[in-house]
Amino acid sequence: MLIDLNADLTPIKFTADTLTQQRLKQFDSAVRAHYSNVAAPTYSTTFRKGEFEFLDRLRVNLRNLLHTEQDYEYFSTFQMGDVPEVETKLTSTKERRGMVFVSLSTEVKVKNQLRVRCVSSFVLRETGKVG
Repeated sequence: MLIDLNADLTPIKFTADTLTQQRLKQFDSAVRAHYSNVAAPTYSTTFRKGEFEFLDRLRVNLRNLLHTEQDYEYFSTFQMGDVPEVETKLTSTKERRGMVFVSLSTEVKVKNQLRVRCVSSFVLRETGKVG
């Protein structure tokens, strides 16, 4: 079994930590970016926690997973003091030739204003490895 579609498929929601100057500076330092009081666009990758929780729910063996695509649609920047609300949901699964194609969508809002939408796509395939 590559994926458990009998799992709980309700969206995963969580509130991320408030964006502080220290948090933004740490991220900028890690990725060698230089932004002031706003988050670098790549900061959006820090909201992927729901994707990994979904993969756990679906009982996906990460050895069988090939991450194929990551698309971000930006609506506005994250700023100091923002408290992001994150929702990740399963948007599609398709099975073809013994592989399962999966898409997850994550929306990040601040005060009900959509800031970024991320769509992650994966292919699950048998690896032939035991363990």
